[in-house]
Amino acid sequence: MDAQSMKPAPQIALIAVTQKGVERAQHLRRSLKTGEVYRPARYGPATAAWDRPYDTALAPQVAGWFAQYDHLVFFLATGAVTRLIAPCLDAKTTDPGVLTVDEAGRFVIPVLSGHQGGANAFARTIAGYLGATPVITTASDVIGGLSLDLLEETLGWVAEPAERLKAAAMALVNQEPVAIIQEVGSPGSWLNAWELPPYVTWVARVSDLPSQSFSAVLWITDRLVEDCCGLDTERILWFRPPSVVLGVGCERGIPLTALEDGLEHFLRQAGYARASITALASLDRKADETAMVELAQRSGWQTFFYGAGELAQVTGIARPSSAVERCVGTPGVAEPAALLAAQAERLLAEKQVVASTLAPQRMTFALARLATAEDSPPALGKVIFIGAGPGDPELLTLKGRRLLAQADVVIYAGSLIPEAVLQYAPATATIHNSAPLTLEQVMEIMLTAVQAGKQVVRLQSGDLSLYSAIQEQMALLDEAGIDYVAVPGISAFQAAAAALHSELTIPEVVQTIILTRGEGKTKMPDGESLAALAAHRASLCIFLSARLSRTIQEQLLTAYAPETPVAILYRVSWPDEKIIVTRLQDLHSEIRKHNLTRTTLILVGEAIGSRKNRSRLYHTTHAHIFRRRGRARKSPPA
Repeated sequence: MDAQSMKPAPQIALIAVTQKGVERAQHLRRSLKTGEVYRPARYGPATAAWDRPYDTALAPQVAGWFAQYDHLVFFLATGAVTRLIAPCLDAKTTDPGVLTVDEAGRFVIPVLSGHQGGANAFARTIAGYLGATPVITTASDVIGGLSLDLLEETLGWVAEPAERLKAAAMALVNQEPVAIIQEVGSPGSWLNAWELPPYVTWVARVSDLPSQSFSAVLWITDRLVEDCCGLDTERILWFRPPSVVLGVGCERGIPLTALEDGLEHFLRQAGYARASITALASLDRKADETAMVELAQRSGWQTFFYGAGELAQVTGIARPSSAVERCVGTPGVAEPAALLAAQAERLLAEKQVVASTLAPQRMTFALARLATAEDSPPALGKVIFIGAGPGDPELLTLKGRRLLAQADVVIYAGSLIPEAVLQYAPATATIHNSAPLTLEQVMEIMLTAVQAGKQVVRLQSGDLSLYSAIQEQMALLDEAGIDYVAVPGISAFQAAAAALHSELTIPEVVQTIILTRGEGKTKMPDGESLAALAAHRASLCIFLSARLSRTIQEQLLTAYAPETPVAILYRVSWPDEKIIVTRLQDLHSEIRKHNLTRTTLILVGEAIGSRKNRSRLYHTTHAHIFRRRGRARKSPPA
């Protein structure tokens, strides 16, 4: 039952023409451990699976590469590359990242799709391997990472009116005076924590702006502002953060047109922007109200529906109604629903009863601001622990990636985290590899940076809850009174199950997963020996123990059968990932055969590769709140 598989490499093409360029491309491929090298066949036959000699001319092949790969790295002059890719250009949302490396290997230049194609970040990665200088020319990178066209994508902000984006971006590029007024923000979105250029003035209130002329004003607020304090309204680009929850109550059968009309009237009266609404909340009896559901769906809002008992417990209601309480058992619907969904203590806009000329039914609306969206910037200087996942940069969580992109200082476990993950760090960040450092040295870096008002990201491999050694760091931060947060990551055992196409729980076979390690220098507590845990016959995930394979095999054989499936995963999700599926009786010999030591995970149990048994959840005879019971049918064969 031996099997070994390799995960396909990321879609990267390294393209060279000259002998020197071919040598550098091959060197980069060996460093990246991913990608394919395209070069003229005159330099000899292929020497590796990734070595792709070609006999035809270069130009006709570019269109195919352009459509196939995520990154094209040319070891050619920038002018030549520009002419080669010109016929292929489509849009910045679809074009791949295109980079050039000069003949001497001194500079790496992103030519195309610097932001959305990831060429700027990849240029820094390549430069690190080649000992070269990344030449980033994208204006927003040069001015410190403020990219207006990505604020909506990254932070969820909506720009109004969108046609002013270009003028505001041009003002930044030309280094003209630009004002940022940020009235509201969530953790990580306060722009005063970003490295802004000297010609950008950030304030939390318009009254704090200095008396001067600005070429553009970026005003981040969920309010409909009437008094712009003398600012030229034609130069204001409004950014609407997703910060508001809309509480709704309405009479049965109200048409969507009337509900929309009433909402617009309410928002004008309350003075808040519809673009900042992120969720709709109401009574659970309204979960089937067609107009309400359609309003949320068309607007892209999340929905929350609560029982009357839940709403009756909410405090902070401004306008309770005895009539509503008699009818549904709660003194309010719109107000408590908004507060509950927003996890807020006070309302942003009290309930209003609204009527529309389009229908006889009445409706009520109220607003609450999300508890995570604050109207004052937090104190600067913080440590953020991030689980970086098992290795694949794309398995970093969205939140982790966003916070990493805002870091001033990054400390990463270099022995366990590939440098490709660092492509998401800003070019201005100071990066430290913690592999050769002691705990005291790591803490000195953290404390110095935080005291200087900087954001520190501590990257740990996998998920923070497993073998990450963060407790000792947190204890010292607590002693120093330093604020910190933790962002979970994807564990290697989850990546392993995905790579094996295996669910680690099988109905009526195994319903328990045990995460553990063998006993080496770190002693195991009483009752947690592998022999004791093996007695449960659960799905066993053994970390950090490849060097102990003989002992592990002996201990597991005290409970598991010799033919029990075993998966050995070396650097799962990395470009050089190895997956070996074998039997328990061959565990030690396979690890010795492949010379596996560090970064190896061992999975043991009947669930590996199993397709046994059927879940009751989707069985025709199993009913639940979303599906009625059907007649029993014969189950298909496993």
